[in-house]
Amino acid sequence: MPQTYPKITVIIPTFNRAEYLAECLDSITAQTLPAHQIIVINDGSTDHTVKVIENYLKSVEYFETGQLGKSCAINYGLERTSGEYIWIFDDDDVALPDVLERFVEPLEGHPEYGFSYSTFFYSATRAKDGRIGRVLRESKIPDIRKRGFLIPLLESNFLGGAAIFVRTSCYKQVGNFDSELLRSQDYNMAVRLARGFKGIQVRGGATFHYRQHKGLRGNLKDRFFSRFALKKWLHYDQIFFRGLYRELPLSEFLPPGSNLENKTRQALLQRLEVMASKLLIEEVVKDLQKLGTLSDSTPFSDMERAVIVDMITRSRTYKVGSIYAFPEFCDTIRRLSISSPVIRLLRAEILRALPLCLKKPRPYKILNAIGCLFQMYF
Repeated sequence: MPQTYPKITVIIPTFNRAEYLAECLDSITAQTLPAHQIIVINDGSTDHTVKVIENYLKSVEYFETGQLGKSCAINYGLERTSGEYIWIFDDDDVALPDVLERFVEPLEGHPEYGFSYSTFFYSATRAKDGRIGRVLRESKIPDIRKRGFLIPLLESNFLGGAAIFVRTSCYKQVGNFDSELLRSQDYNMAVRLARGFKGIQVRGGATFHYRQHKGLRGNLKDRFFSRFALKKWLHYDQIFFRGLYRELPLSEFLPPGSNLENKTRQALLQRLEVMASKLLIEEVVKDLQKLGTLSDSTPFSDMERAVIVDMITRSRTYKVGSIYAFPEFCDTIRRLSISSPVIRLLRAEILRALPLCLKKPRPYKILNAIGCLFQMYF
């Protein structure tokens, strides 16, 4: 009998990446476990993408859309998938040769998992020919044993788009990518998947090269240079995290198995830390006010102190500012600490954590810390 393989669909949305697309497609067509289906959606490219694709028409299913954005291009591909598993891959990245084999292996043996995930390489682009160059570093997956999968993901998107490989049935359950998000659509989807399904890490480390280059990003509705990427991510992350603040039950900000009735303070601190990581000052102030109404003024647990330290040390994820540099943050703590024992405890823990931000002193860090200290007391 002929050997049967898991049916994997690879979806590659592309826009004006002709110089990188061939290397991307070569890495997919040369997999040790062949893809059942490779779908390429050209979202209205104005470069020579069509000419590049002509060399791959025997291997891929090719479609064109009219500059609708990455989310719409992916959704177009999702409607045409015939595989049991889906991997969505960026047009400028390069897969390692055994990635599909490694991604699918744990899911084939464990039907209780909805997706698998991995680390990836941040890799340079060679100046001489535009191909993938040296590995700069490998991404990290946080320790999820104590806090579960969702909370670390809310703090930072360690899945990085193509680092997640999903059963087709899971995508059908959670629905389409959000077409309003011109960026961060992969982060939004990862959170939705993590809320509904369990994931399992693949063996063998990184699965693809996440190309670092200075080319333009985005589509024609929001086109920008690479140096503005973090600010753009922050903008779109803030859009969907405002929605998550309203939609996620407070209990989801606790490790699995926790009782909200006994750990409301910890849940509020955790949501406060997550919103602070996205510099959402309005939501941060709301949770400070809610903390101020609690009567539980017992000393913070080790877990609560760890959350507060994370709030201070993680506050420059996007390199555009720190939560403790916002006057509203420090002023709210100062005002509420007059009447709230919980906020007084929080203020003391924040002040203990601030020196951790100064391990590599820079003028803006010193000024921010001094300003924070002053505003919390006067």
